[in-house]
Amino acid sequence: MQLHHLSMTAIGPYAGTEVIDFTTVGRAGLFLLEGPTGSGKSTIIDAITFALYGKVAQASADVERIHSHHADPRTVPVVVLVFETQSGLYRVQRTPRFERPKSRGEGTTVQQPTIKLWRLQTPDDLEGGELLSTNIGDCDDEITRAVGLTRDQFVQTVILPQGEFATFLRARSEDKGKLLEKVFGTAFFRRVQDEIVEAGRAAQARRQSAVDEIRLAMHALAVSAGLETSRRDELEALSRTTPEALDAELAQVVDELTTRERHAGKASREAIETHKQMADMVSDARLRMQRRERLLLLQQREHDLGKQAVTFQQLGDEVARARQARPVAGAVRTLALSEATLKRAEAALAQARARVDPGLRDRGPAALREAAAQAREVVGSLTGAITLESALAGRIAELARRREGLDGLRRSVASVTTELEALPVTITTHEEALTEARRLAALLDGRAAEGERARGRLEAAVAHTAASARVPRAESAATEALGTVASAETSLAELRRARIDGIAGELGLSLVEGDPCPVCGSVEHPSPAHRTLDAVTPEQIEAEESRVVGLREQSGRAAEALGALRSEVRELAARCDGLDVATARSQAEAAARELAASVQARADVEAGVARVAELRDRVDTLSAEAGRLGADLARVEQSVVDLDGRITEETAVVEQARDGHPSVTARRDALVADAARLDALVDALGQRDVAASSVAEDTAARDADLAQFGFADVAEWMAADRGAEWINAKTREIAEFERACTQVRAGLTGPELADVQLDALFDDIEQLEALAAAAKKDMEAASNEHGSLRDQVTRTKRRVTDIRDAMARNAAVIAETADAVRVGQLVAGNGDNQLNLDLAKYVLIRRFTEVLSAANTELGRFSGGRYTLEHTDAKKGNAKSGLGVRVHDMHTNQVREVGTLSGGETFYVSLSLALALAEVVRAESGGVDLGTLFVDEGFGTLDPDVLDDVMHTLEGLREGGRTVGIVSHVTELKSRVADRIEVLVKPDRTSTLRITA
Repeated sequence: MQLHHLSMTAIGPYAGTEVIDFTTVGRAGLFLLEGPTGSGKSTIIDAITFALYGKVAQASADVERIHSHHADPRTVPVVVLVFETQSGLYRVQRTPRFERPKSRGEGTTVQQPTIKLWRLQTPDDLEGGELLSTNIGDCDDEITRAVGLTRDQFVQTVILPQGEFATFLRARSEDKGKLLEKVFGTAFFRRVQDEIVEAGRAAQARRQSAVDEIRLAMHALAVSAGLETSRRDELEALSRTTPEALDAELAQVVDELTTRERHAGKASREAIETHKQMADMVSDARLRMQRRERLLLLQQREHDLGKQAVTFQQLGDEVARARQARPVAGAVRTLALSEATLKRAEAALAQARARVDPGLRDRGPAALREAAAQAREVVGSLTGAITLESALAGRIAELARRREGLDGLRRSVASVTTELEALPVTITTHEEALTEARRLAALLDGRAAEGERARGRLEAAVAHTAASARVPRAESAATEALGTVASAETSLAELRRARIDGIAGELGLSLVEGDPCPVCGSVEHPSPAHRTLDAVTPEQIEAEESRVVGLREQSGRAAEALGALRSEVRELAARCDGLDVATARSQAEAAARELAASVQARADVEAGVARVAELRDRVDTLSAEAGRLGADLARVEQSVVDLDGRITEETAVVEQARDGHPSVTARRDALVADAARLDALVDALGQRDVAASSVAEDTAARDADLAQFGFADVAEWMAADRGAEWINAKTREIAEFERACTQVRAGLTGPELADVQLDALFDDIEQLEALAAAAKKDMEAASNEHGSLRDQVTRTKRRVTDIRDAMARNAAVIAETADAVRVGQLVAGNGDNQLNLDLAKYVLIRRFTEVLSAANTELGRFSGGRYTLEHTDAKKGNAKSGLGVRVHDMHTNQVREVGTLSGGETFYVSLSLALALAEVVRAESGGVDLGTLFVDEGFGTLDPDVLDDVMHTLEGLREGGRTVGIVSHVTELKSRVADRIEVLVKPDRTSTLRITA
């Protein structure tokens, strides 16, 4: 994969937009990504990883941290990356999840992550291309397919964290396994192992379930058969040890229960027969007793009925006389009704006469009818006056409403006139304000530009003041660093001179009698020099040289910081035009006020034009309204005059028609009531005459009926007369008496009681019933015992069948799970596994061996064939074995622990291991072309000689066509690598990029 272009906006410490052209900066094959600690070097790698995978390089970090907190909260954080793989050329644009201010109101709202992926034709196409997708899932799948690496593989192959691999070299086997599992994705084998082990456990669980099923079935058998605990335990033991002998024991249990059930059945049948015999004896005794009691009861009933015979004979005569009187009852009732009607008619006539005028009470019907007709004629003549009277109140109310409306019209006319007179002055005032607003709005563009310039001068003045304040401290730090370097160099020179002076003593210590001197060649050494106590060692020289190099680096950094600060002060002084902060702030505030006035004026122009047009429209509207109100006023005044005259005329007519009554309607109602009372008197006279005639006719009819049915007078008839209900009730009583007599005679003469002897002796019923109850209780107990044993035999046979089925299933489960149990033990490192390694660790060891093989190829080239890495299974303390590593030094033919390596040796081994891991991962991913690599290593801990070796090693990486980016803040590397991406920290603690290519 080759990186071409990276663009970041509002990402990490980069508040603005930063652009990196990897094609230009990586043309030489090696570039430096440098800057102070915490300035944002790792953010660039995070941005690349985020653009491709939606996550940052560090797996434990939150992806939302990539959003810059220095940028405007409304700025959308976005990363755009152009990259090329064997699948083609792509541009991806991705934004993280972040919070932005709400468009309306206060607070924030969450913006969800987005992505866009294009296929390009050329790397320079930053706007066009074929849009492939905007769906996060689809884009992630396409990028992973195109790159050929997962995020974890990408981080371990494109970004080589050598420091982590130095730690990896010395780590425990368990920690190595976690990293290798993550890089190689061998979690699949871990999952397979877990699934197989789980399958083995499930098989063991099935076996245990089958054994538990046998035990539960055995317990159920013991409960069903009522076995003792010892007998149940014997059967369970037999099922585990000799299951073939279990059938015979189970058959014996069933036979024992069957024998008990047979004996209980015989006892139950005998008890049932005894109970039947006793029940029959009790039934016969009860029947004979009941027949004797029945005979005595009938005899007593016959005696009682004989006493009532005379009474019922007399009652029959009374009923016959009452039936004879029934036909006369109709005529008597009719006469009574007629007499009652006559009395009511006479009372009504008296009331009717009392309600009419005294002068008319004694007149006949003809005179009364004439007076009623005259009253109705007067009523008819009052109809018109009643209509006028009912409408008069409405007309008076209408007159009041019209007068109120007239007053309202007059007020409206006055209001419109007043507003029309005031409008010309208002229009003139608004036109003058509009002219002034137009003048201020015309100055808006110029004031906006001036405001921007004033704000820039203010920002530059503030930054200039702050930077100027830092200059003395930077000068002091640079001067102090130079003095420290000079002092250290003097000390180093003195140490070197002392070292030269003390070399003679070291040579004297190495002389051996008889061996030639390395200086003069003599074999005799009469006066050898001796080493002084304050002699300087080579280690002291090396330590002092290292300290001098470090101080030089510090002095260089201090000088560079001072130069950069002075350049910044000069640049800021030019940008603020020499103004101090107070003056620049005053000018900026004045420009802001003028700009705000012009902005407000532009808004006022639009509002003023609309207001003037609105006022002129109001003049036209009010003029038309004034004309309409004048016409309405004249019309309403005339209608009020007309309505008032009409009300006066109609009031005079109504007063005449009332004739002293409260109203015309009241007079009409009084006349109508008088006529109605006269009609009622005429009707009452007629009804009285009709009722008197009916009484005479009904009296003659009653006397004829009394004579016809044999009654001398009304008194005799009344003595015999009874109601229909009484006749029916007495008739039923007589019928019931006769029926009772018939039933008693039939019972006494029937065959059922013919052989009953009143003086015979009877058995003791209570004793027989007690014996029968005892026999029934014995029968129920025997039946329950038999039924219980029968059910117990059935349940026991069913439990025996369950036990046999469970035994068969257990045998089948053992056969079915044999392979699963064995394989589960093998992959877990148990059972027949002679290596005692589980599957996941075995796979990791094989992969680790491949990594070591590839690492030895790189290590042999880097170290000139001196070092190789060897895999070891040896334990270290209590740590797990399997992923140990040692270093074989070919020059000394010694095998060393990785903890004994020096700094340079550790770097060789670590870098070889990192490159090997990247190569193995690349090969497993289908031979992915890793065109761009980032090497992140602590170069500041290396001395100059080792640093030279490291740089030669890194330059060798680009021989295969790779572009290598070194991530470091070591100043020494600037003189060694020409192409650089520098991260610069601004005074506001934000960062920007400066690219040198």
